[in-house]
This record gives sequence, C-alpha cells and structure tokens, in this order.
Amino acid sequence: MRTDTLITAVAFSLAMVTAAGVSATATGGFQAFTLESSRRLEALRAPRAVGHLKFTTPEGRQTSLEHYAGKWLVVDFIYTRCETLCLALGSVNALLQQRLSREIAAGQVQLLSVSFDPAHDGPEQLVAYRARHSRSAFGWDLARPSAQDVTAWLTQFGVVVIPDELGGFAHNAALHIVGPDGRLRSIVDLNDLDQVIRHVQPR
Repeated sequence: MRTDTLITAVAFSLAMVTAAGVSATATGGFQAFTLESSRRLEALRAPRAVGHLKFTTPEGRQTSLEHYAGKWLVVDFIYTRCETLCLALGSVNALLQQRLSREIAAGQVQLLSVSFDPAHDGPEQLVAYRARHSRSAFGWDLARPSAQDVTAWLTQFGVVVIPDELGGFAHNAALHIVGPDGRLRSIVDLNDLDQVIRHVQPR
C-alpha cells in the first residue's frame, strides 16, 4: 500500500476511535467537542513546559527533553507491536527525515518517537521499529520512559491510551510540536506534514 494511502486510512481510523471511545461531550467552552480537539486548543492557547520529562535511549543513555533545548522537536507516541497507527507514524517520520533534512542537519529540528509500552518495547524492539521505516537514524531519536514516568509523559502531552481486547492499545496518533523553549506549541494531524514544516522551519 502506498504511504499516502496508508496515512489517509489510518487518520480516518483515528478519527473514528476518538469519536467513539475517547470523548463524546463538548469541552473547551463549546469550541472543542472532543478531548482531542480540546488538547489541541490548549497547546495553542497556553503552551506548557515539557522539558523535564525523562527517558532512556536504546543505547542506554538516561536523559530528558531538556537535551533538545534550542531545537524544534516533533514528538509522536507509539508501541512497537501496533500494526495500524504506529506504522503510519513511522512512515511519517521517514518522510519528515527527507523533507526536513536541511533543518535536521543544521541542528534546528529533531524527531522523537516515544514508547508508552516499556514492558514490551526494549532497545531492540525500538531500533527495529525505526529500521522498518527508514535506513537511517538521521534526526530521528527513540525514547523509552520508565514505567513510572510513562504516566507523566501521557499527562503532559494529553495523550490517551486505552487497552483494547487484543492485548494492544487505542491511542491518539498525532505530531506534537515542542518549541525551542521546551513548550508544547501545537498538535498536528499525522497526515498534515505541511503544517509541521511550517511550524519548525526558520522564519
């Protein structure tokens, strides 16, 4: 299946999951009708600091989002056993590697995939996930928060993860734009790469 077709199909599936399972009530003063739209409005209106969140790299280095201070950071949330939304996110990151190659090389932009399933996603699984989509680690880092820190990550980014009946998860699939100041500035649909690029390219 072509990448653009897959992304479109997955985006539709996410919309259905969000509408049916995440929220069905009006929020945000009638301007946001789902939890998803509410968190996106919040990111635009009141960017929150996320720089203190901790994680371990597949190489075993313990660090935090403060490591990326001064860069634009594009963050997504995955679990490597996922065969739907997370596959689309991997394809999106591979495309962003290409379209933002100049900015990545200049140290202005970084991509980061965060696993919310550390019990199953060890270093080998994370590296294999990235390799499934791209031949290079260029500009694309992987994060494995501890089991104790996963909740803080999901809370700070407003990500909802719901166990399904098949041993997997239903979850938000979006691109989270963190500014050079370490604040969550915007949340973008995974198939809207042009908007991501407008955010992170130097003005």
